[in-house]
Amino acid sequence: MKSKRLTKDEIRRCLRFVNLPYDPFRRGLYSVKELMAGYTSDHPENSRDAQIAAYFNKKNKKIPNVHEALAQRIHDHAIDDALYRFVNPKGKSSRKMVGIMGSHSTARNAVEYENIAQLAYGLVQRGFCVVTGGGPGIMEAANLGAYLARYEKKELSNAIATLSTAPVYPGNQVSYVAAATKVRSNYSDSGSSLAVPTWAYSDEPTGQFSSGIGKYFSNSIREDGLLAIAAWGVVFAKGSAGTLQEVFQDVAHNSYWSFHSRGPMVFMGKKVFGDPPSIFDVVKARATADGYGDMVELVDKPEEALKFIIDHPMQPQNPGPTQERTFGISNYLLDTE
Repeated sequence: MKSKRLTKDEIRRCLRFVNLPYDPFRRGLYSVKELMAGYTSDHPENSRDAQIAAYFNKKNKKIPNVHEALAQRIHDHAIDDALYRFVNPKGKSSRKMVGIMGSHSTARNAVEYENIAQLAYGLVQRGFCVVTGGGPGIMEAANLGAYLARYEKKELSNAIATLSTAPVYPGNQVSYVAAATKVRSNYSDSGSSLAVPTWAYSDEPTGQFSSGIGKYFSNSIREDGLLAIAAWGVVFAKGSAGTLQEVFQDVAHNSYWSFHSRGPMVFMGKKVFGDPPSIFDVVKARATADGYGDMVELVDKPEEALKFIIDHPMQPQNPGPTQERTFGISNYLLDTE
């Protein structure tokens, strides 16, 4: 006798996955519209994103019980799967993903914000796809540049001027989000980009400019996967401890061929990364010792970063027609069957 295959609803009931504000078995990435559902300027806490964040913070003050922990792990696996399908669309070539990392606190009227937006704009126009951590600051600037890549470049400056009416988000989230939604309404024909945020940073507002959002509960899985996705290079802008963590994590991935390929590492800001104690010098020395020193560069201008990425494509560990980059938290290709 054949055993009956359980439906997802039956599995949910068996595992006690009921009354959750999220679907552990979701089939795709989140969208801005989905995460913002329920949001009003009077009650921003009613958005789906905020509701999941509040639930996560309540359940994860201590180690969550086994049912909640399992639900979160299954959800994050579903996000792994959805990200893989975004990067490797069925019947098409893999997207040339470039990561852009940097501070979440960079103001919208800062020169670093504009430089990163211009870089992302140029990357998308040259056939790359941008991926960020999905937060505000540098991350928003990168997703914004990609969002406006179908418009004339002057429109990017206009959009930044609109956003600069609410330059920072702490203590000002409603105005911060309102300025972004105004830009979205002014420019509806958006370019594609990816954001990979986490509910571990639940104070950050929902990013408004990415076309796909792979939001995780586990920040450690999210960090590793974010850098794994960025096969065609990573640009590091001004940041603090979180950005430094990503720098040295990327060094480890490149040095050990963790995903069977290497991508360029571009540090944008000669004073930030080049002044002593020089982060760039440390990374360059390690990369040179491990055989990829030519793929590490220090620049100031977005056009310099763009040229370096174009001139230094991803290096496969074993070149050939069957070469595939591994993806995510292991060295094995994700089984999507």
